[in-house]
Amino acid sequence: MKKTGCVLLFALSLTGCSGGTSAPSGRVLEKVVLLSRHGIRSPTASPAILREKTGFDWPEWSVAPGEMTPHGAVALRGMVQAVRSHYQHLAFGPLQNCSDQIRVWADGADHRTQQTGQVWARDVAPDCHVTAQWQAQGADPVYNAIAAGRAVPPRPETEQAFASALPVSRTAEVQRGLQAMQTLMAPGACEGAGRISHCLRDDAVLDWKKAAPHLSGGVATGGMAAESLLLLYSESFPVDVFGSAKADVPGLLKTVMPVHEAESLLLRRLPVVAQARNGVMAQSIRAFLTDRPVADIPSVTPSTRLLVLAGHDTNQDAMAAIFGLSWVFEDQPDSTAPDTVLAFERWRYPDRHVEVRVRIFHQSLEELRAGQASHVERSMQTLEPRNSILP
Repeated sequence: MKKTGCVLLFALSLTGCSGGTSAPSGRVLEKVVLLSRHGIRSPTASPAILREKTGFDWPEWSVAPGEMTPHGAVALRGMVQAVRSHYQHLAFGPLQNCSDQIRVWADGADHRTQQTGQVWARDVAPDCHVTAQWQAQGADPVYNAIAAGRAVPPRPETEQAFASALPVSRTAEVQRGLQAMQTLMAPGACEGAGRISHCLRDDAVLDWKKAAPHLSGGVATGGMAAESLLLLYSESFPVDVFGSAKADVPGLLKTVMPVHEAESLLLRRLPVVAQARNGVMAQSIRAFLTDRPVADIPSVTPSTRLLVLAGHDTNQDAMAAIFGLSWVFEDQPDSTAPDTVLAFERWRYPDRHVEVRVRIFHQSLEELRAGQASHVERSMQTLEPRNSILP
């Protein structure tokens, strides 16, 4: 996708802020937060469980369920190097020298996010010996405050928000995606009465487990299956594993991924759920950009100017909901595909006013499959939040 023009996202006056290196216009890029999704992983469920859920003959992966693959690490490294080159071109100070200004904080709950943090630490500033860090035990509230016991989404408001969002699962686009997956995975299942139903017609349902909301129904199963199909293609599996859809797998993915997007809108992008699950992350970003202590990320110091968060698509979904962000890609049907990076930048102008800009970087579907770096000028969009980034 072509780079969009720069947009004024949020302006305020700050004093006593950390310095930076001037861009050609006289602007100074003072601080950056990069929220990265992990690299390409295998589905979090085994092929046997996926077959039980969908009726489709899923192939075996080279890694255990939920693990980042070697191919995924290569593609992620390409993204990190491309983003690094972009900020070097902007003369961003922490990438010009090796002072104590870069922190990488990963979600310690999963090996794939730990690995992602390590790739960022190694390649964002190769000569600076950056070390990735994460919380050693227990759920990290930055990445999941619900699991950490720091927040509980209010049930009445959550159920009301879910009911208001439910029509997104019934749009013609989503129904086409569900039908395409039904035809691929279990044709005729909606007419049968077998022991295990593989029909995707069931309405989405919001369930509660241990005070946390969970989605079930056709859109939930279909969204999981759609993402699993995209992961197969991104991992460079041969097209034969896609069965009847092998003649045009990119076309299939373009058709089915709206189901995954609807799944996100019905749960992960509900503002009430996002605020509970990732309000700590949003507050940490705000604190960092305003030079306040970042209490929940112990590695951040007053001198830190680049903060990399190695997390999940759920975290990017939550930031989209909290800050009022939205984006689509012409060459990538998954808005939070592996390696996608959400960037928050603080710029100071010669007249001392400050702007916070939000950008999104991505790799195309074919770049992920090839394990190639993204050309940042093509893959970057500037986003305009509907909600204030800073207090």
